Amino acid sequence: MPLTDYQLRFCPASYMHDSHVPRPLLGWLKRLPGWRQQPPINAWLLGELILPTHYDMPQGLAKIAFFERPELERIMTLVGAILHGGAIRQLMDGKSLQPVHAAIGEAGHRFCLEQLDYIIGPWPAGWQQRLPTHELSEYFLHYGLVFWLFAMGDADEAFSRRLALRIPKRSCVEPLPFNPLDAGLARALCLKITRKVSPACVHLLK
Repeated sequence: MPLTDYQLRFCPASYMHDSHVPRPLLGWLKRLPGWRQQPPINAWLLGELILPTHYDMPQGLAKIAFFERPELERIMTLVGAILHGGAIRQLMDGKSLQPVHAAIGEAGHRFCLEQLDYIIGPWPAGWQQRLPTHELSEYFLHYGLVFWLFAMGDADEAFSRRLALRIPKRSCVEPLPFNPLDAGLARALCLKITRKVSPACVHLLK
């Protein structure tokens, strides 16, 4: 089920990825069936994770926070992947393509190749990146998240942290070389990727 604004603001347990669960709570989870819906746990998490509840909910692209997790992850992973499309295009043999297919599937791979030169026209300086040597699925996902937040502009940190809680935890994400003047083009890219992955929901982000 999609999230509601109330859940996003007051119920972090209802949507946070397991990797973000604080250590003091981990040992109790098996004894707490339905813990994600329990008000005392949600209240504790708001304090433990320092999640203020008074913030302005951004509009437009921010509505992806309400999408169901599999859909949210597919969109952001494909965003991250196409920002490495030039490097992906250089991979020719099956072995080197295996990590790409594991991350975005063969259909996602074809999409990146077909749309790389057309989806937004010429790529701004610094947008196309080299592929890392480590696993790509979570890397693309987190790269997509950071790019998505850039495209949104000045989002309240309380919202940004909630959006990050929805996907697997990562130790760090390198700073990305994006020019604030390109934020409009970034929004267009995010909408086009969403239209590819979830055509029925793209209107929610406009």
